[in-house]
Amino acid sequence: MHTITPSTSHTLSTNTIATAVTAQRSYLLDTLSQLVAAPSPSGNETPACTTMEGLLQELGLTTERIPMDTDALSGHPLLSCPCSPDGNRFNLLAEINPPGNATPVGLNVLFNGHLDVVPTGPEHLWAKDPYQPYEQDGWLYGRGAGDMKGGIACVLTAIRTLQSLGLQPASRIGINTVVDEEDTGNGTLASLGVLQRARSKARYSGYDAVIIPEPFGETLMAAQIGVCWLTVTLTGRPAHVAYMNQGLNPISAGIQIMQALKQVQDEWNLPKNRHPAFAHVNNPININLGTIEGGEWKSSVPCTCTMGIRASFYPGRDAQEAIAWFSRFIEETARRLNPDLEVEIAHNGFAAPGCVYDLQHPAMQALSQSHAALHGAPPTHLACTATTDGRHFRLATDWAVTNYGPTARNIHGIDECVSIDSMLRVTQTLVHYIVTQCGVVPIASSNVT
Repeated sequence: MHTITPSTSHTLSTNTIATAVTAQRSYLLDTLSQLVAAPSPSGNETPACTTMEGLLQELGLTTERIPMDTDALSGHPLLSCPCSPDGNRFNLLAEINPPGNATPVGLNVLFNGHLDVVPTGPEHLWAKDPYQPYEQDGWLYGRGAGDMKGGIACVLTAIRTLQSLGLQPASRIGINTVVDEEDTGNGTLASLGVLQRARSKARYSGYDAVIIPEPFGETLMAAQIGVCWLTVTLTGRPAHVAYMNQGLNPISAGIQIMQALKQVQDEWNLPKNRHPAFAHVNNPININLGTIEGGEWKSSVPCTCTMGIRASFYPGRDAQEAIAWFSRFIEETARRLNPDLEVEIAHNGFAAPGCVYDLQHPAMQALSQSHAALHGAPPTHLACTATTDGRHFRLATDWAVTNYGPTARNIHGIDECVSIDSMLRVTQTLVHYIVTQCGVVPIASSNVT
């Protein structure tokens, strides 16, 4: 890590930063609106990726496409079994380097964020088309506005703000947007090799700090839970409903299996069983029945039932071991219900270990100080009951990392939205962080690689 304190003649007061960011409000909302209007459900993110590519290029940055290549990641301990084919999907990287590839005067900082979004659900439940962004009462609405295109727009606006002041970072800044975060995290994993490589033109490689602007209400993430996905197919014995006692109903069995898993959830959530990082979090473990389908005819005992289950577990536990444990538990529960019940379990999707972040790291303390300088008090710390791509940086690199992004509502729900004021505050913090930790110099004629 670079420990040199940035030394430039360009220091900016907090008032100057706040005013300059506020002046970019229209750019912030227009940028976010463009990203929201580009549909990007996991597996089909290309419209948003090409939009993002254009936005980066409009800032004068050179972009690099990092293709999804799951085969190349085979054997990586953090790889999750893909849910979608690689196809022609890609991640993006744009970097700003010191003028003339000079030695950085401060921290090299990477901003990472995902462009994929979850399905919208029934569109008629939305006030407007979920991909038609609109502003109302200080919030910008649309699928992905909060999770997490709003945070990505903050990063772009931070760079735009510095440019409006005639400045650029005096250390390396990377902007890495990825696909597949919502179901595997493999987009960031695919990017890691590129992010860690040595640069032929530069004297340094890698980064010192990573900030992921996920929508967690301007908090610093202190820990995140482990997550795995299981697809459980139960096969019973069909029969006419008039003779249902001769049949074996896999849907009823599936409901009982979920009841048993909920008992596990309750046991792991007891205060005495919680991981120390989650000691003061109510219900950190959540086991969710996300999808279910089965049956062939209303007047028949069904033959099959397929359940999509999301299960969580505490940091410090290997993801594959957790998957094996849940699989055995489901199989043993099924056998107790009826030995004739057939069970098949697939493990595509998340195999994501939990992690605890080092918020005492100087680079993370500096981020807290930047927030406090602009907003009057340090951000609170969050032990998160979901997973983020931050785990890859925490577990596979020595770079300091956390999540810090704006306030959002209804993420993964109906009428998702992000607070505009919060986005402006986050952008102010990011500008302050770049100025104080990376250093800034006048814009050079060529500032990218």
